[in-house]
Amino acid sequence: MSTIRVSATAARNRFFELLNQVAMGTQVIIERDAKEVAVMSPKKQKINWVEFRKASEAVRGIWKDYDEKDNPLRRPGAWPTMGKWDKGLKFKK
Repeated sequence: MSTIRVSATAARNRFFELLNQVAMGTQVIIERDAKEVAVMSPKKQKINWVEFRKASEAVRGIWKDYDEKDNPLRRPGAWPTMGKWDKGLKFKK
């Protein structure tokens, strides 16, 4: 994570520009009278592990019924390069 330092006046004048930089992962340290008074940093994303587990259990086994012949992108008349995404994938049967 990169860090930039700005004065309080510059932070006030360029607030939305600094906010965009923070959204992209930059930390902004705001100084007044050569002393650090505030820090703007990106919000850390928290993973909801309960919901993640529910979602992963819901999709478990989703590929077991997959058959390459059922791929609509491999039917006659389909664009030739679109049906190649699953070539060579190994599926349990």
